[in-house]
Amino acid sequence: MNNTTVGALQALYVALGGTLSDVSNLVTIPDMINAIAGYIGIKDINTQAEKSSATLFDTKVSNIQTGVNVADGAITGTLKYLATGPIADYWGAGNFMALKFVDPNKNTDKIDVRMNPTAGTGDGWVTLDNDMNGVFKVTATTQKFEVRTTTTNGTVKTQSFDLSGLTLETQQ
Repeated sequence: MNNTTVGALQALYVALGGTLSDVSNLVTIPDMINAIAGYIGIKDINTQAEKSSATLFDTKVSNIQTGVNVADGAITGTLKYLATGPIADYWGAGNFMALKFVDPNKNTDKIDVRMNPTAGTGDGWVTLDNDMNGVFKVTATTQKFEVRTTTTNGTVKTQSFDLSGLTLETQQ
């Protein structure tokens, strides 16, 4: 009975918009109820295109992307191809997007971000630092961009953004 109830609560968590991987390790009914209550209380991180006038990694954002917009779970716009410069020198030539994040929550422990699938090794999660922005290499518009919020009580919420509306410029 306990496994059936926990399974039903996990299904409810997913139906509310959570991901099963966030609660797959929870095996008791009280843990699942706390996860659901915590999830409902977590507000989405406000993910935005970085201002074109900003400079990240010694590169003006206007040289990285144009017309990038984040809305309704999707990121759209055009990502320029970078063959040289600090970003390309560090991560290799390719297309990059510059994003900034605003946290409306009062009890956030950490915010992790990643491209999924990642072009590198491991699971790709990187914890945001205090500047709350970043540059991310996009290798295909079939990837997803994900933001994972962990609260001080251990509740996790993951947001996923579709990238199929991005245009990736090619090397000139």
